[in-house]
Amino acid sequence: MLLDENDRRSLGDPVHKALTTAGQLIAGRRALLVPAIAGTERFVEISVTPLRFDGKEISGLVLVLHDTSELRGLTRQMTYQASHDALTGLVNRREFERRLQEATDSALTSDIGHALCYLDLDHFKVVNDTCGHTAGDNMLREIASLIKDAVRDSDSVGRIGGDEFALLLAGCPLEKARQIADNVVRSVNDFRFVWKDKIFNVGVSIGLVEIGRDSGTIEDIMNAADSACYVAKKQGGLHVHVYSAREEANARHSGEIHWLLKLAGSAARQ
Repeated sequence: MLLDENDRRSLGDPVHKALTTAGQLIAGRRALLVPAIAGTERFVEISVTPLRFDGKEISGLVLVLHDTSELRGLTRQMTYQASHDALTGLVNRREFERRLQEATDSALTSDIGHALCYLDLDHFKVVNDTCGHTAGDNMLREIASLIKDAVRDSDSVGRIGGDEFALLLAGCPLEKARQIADNVVRSVNDFRFVWKDKIFNVGVSIGLVEIGRDSGTIEDIMNAADSACYVAKKQGGLHVHVYSAREEANARHSGEIHWLLKLAGSAARQ
């Protein structure tokens, strides 16, 4: 077993304590083992128990190394599965909303703003109806990869519904957020989904909203981005629309938002 300097120092401390207290100690430490495959990292728990001569004098120590790598690996895997969408590998709605809440909280205590994009694919239903759900799933995976490639490494990309995605652009001013959203629209618009002998144009509509001190709850922010996405779709798709409180008020006054939410609720129940 090869230990780095920190591990040797950490191992020495419980050994010293075991000698001075004459009791068993467990040091859950990360150590490095080099088995058959060089460079493989392992996690090890170390327990130290003193040995007594004639029940009185301490004559040595027993060190027990317990390899917990598999358990830690399972824990990491379960954590990942709980926070990511199984189909696309993007963060799921629950994890995305958790990150959105963190961004909203940070906006209350600093001058750093963020942005949220709500994405809705424009022709996903055509692919599903024409070629089936397997084709639709494959298209979603390819679209998810396109979106991730079009944004920054620091941005969070989530799948929050069937063909609905969201982007959390942390520390991103509105102008830059608009550029990123435009890049996503161009990338998806240029994409052609091929399934057997058919080729589909997809396209995406994006609603964009700033996250600042006065943005309200995450529900308010998501609803605002959803409303802006609806406006983008009304403009014929392949658009980015920035949320405006005045436009939403006009839409509510004309009843458009009411019918949108009613139709969305009916679709979810089907």
